Amino acid sequence: MYQGTLYQYNQRADILAPSRRGTTYYGPDNHKPLVLYRGLNIEFDFFVKNTDRKPQTLHNRVWEAYINDRNGNTIIRKDLIPVDYDSGKLLLKLDHEETLQLEVKLHDIVIIYNETGIAGSYGSASDQHFRLTFVLDVREGVLQSQPSTDITAFTQDADDYYGGRMKGPAQTANRTGLNTAQVYTTNYTGTYKFQATLSLQPLSSDWFDVPNQSYTVSANTGTSYHNFYGNYYWLRLVHTPDITNTGTLDKVVLRA
Repeated sequence: MYQGTLYQYNQRADILAPSRRGTTYYGPDNHKPLVLYRGLNIEFDFFVKNTDRKPQTLHNRVWEAYINDRNGNTIIRKDLIPVDYDSGKLLLKLDHEETLQLEVKLHDIVIIYNETGIAGSYGSASDQHFRLTFVLDVREGVLQSQPSTDITAFTQDADDYYGGRMKGPAQTANRTGLNTAQVYTTNYTGTYKFQATLSLQPLSSDWFDVPNQSYTVSANTGTSYHNFYGNYYWLRLVHTPDITNTGTLDKVVLRA
């Protein structure tokens, strides 16, 4: 029998908002990278301190966080949530959709604040060497499954009916390229197929049929399951009812 311990805690860091006047003070540098896993929710606690490491009040200040890549491009901008105004505690909260926007590499977090009645923004530092940035180590998420996409509406074009776009593995944390789909029908007779595209903003000419993913059914009622591989950007279902069809193709569900 094996035993283990789970630890639940937020990562924390101190924000230095200098208040001392006179000679610059260079204290110890003890800032370590913050760690984030793609595809998971994450919360970071920040504590605002002055040069003497004493808590700073949050009253009359608005705090913002910018997550930048190493080229200086801002990927995410978030308002920090005040948790305790008197002890200077702030919360940076990112959900799973936001963490998926970040690539697996080092990023920087820049935190600035605005004071009531004063134009412009102030910079804050990550340590007593007055560096403006916190290092953010973005790592690959450990959860590969994503929320399923349900499509129940189909747009008719001549004899064909086109479902809406569904995210493929190229947009999720799935690196295997596995696509799992379920097709729901009620007394349906006709054909259906999966189409895919490698384009971020596809035109009609960018779509192509997924190999070996075209099916013909007759008076079919129930759920059909399909698994296929491909790191596609978008997928969709196209179905063509037979002239004798009296049923419906009700829904397609995709998890990529």
